[in-house]
Amino acid sequence: MATTHLTPAERTTRDDRIRQLAADNLSHRAIARQVGVHHTTVARILRTAPEPTERTTPAPAAPAAPVERTITLTSGEVRAPRLLHDLDPRTIQDLNCLMDARTGALPEPIRRYLRAAADARRTSLRATAHRFAAEERTAETGRAPSRAQVAP
Repeated sequence: MATTHLTPAERTTRDDRIRQLAADNLSHRAIARQVGVHHTTVARILRTAPEPTERTTPAPAAPAAPVERTITLTSGEVRAPRLLHDLDPRTIQDLNCLMDARTGALPEPIRRYLRAAADARRTSLRATAHRFAAEERTAETGRAPSRAQVAP
């Protein structure tokens, strides 16, 4: 079968004819003989959706607002976690690249590493806060606190 260059209008007419013959339950090879193309061309045309000339389905609705994740504080209050400081844009890009596109979650080894690093930082901050509180109590009472009062 010779290769011919069709105008877009001719191609549309040919594709419509192929789809009509397929709707009449002709085989790909029978359609190919009638239209004058290879049977794999018929299969390819039938695999692809016809170009819509006019929207037949309603326009998609605006995307739903993302579900806000919440955490429960030790006080029992439920609220969305938030960042206290702006992240470096490169860090945000790195995290976006590492996230699973289907679930939006980070891979488990990365989550474990981040959690361990954050827990270590929290422990350090708690120890500092306890030390400051102990120093304030010492300044108020004039005596040094016992070791049991300064928990890390």
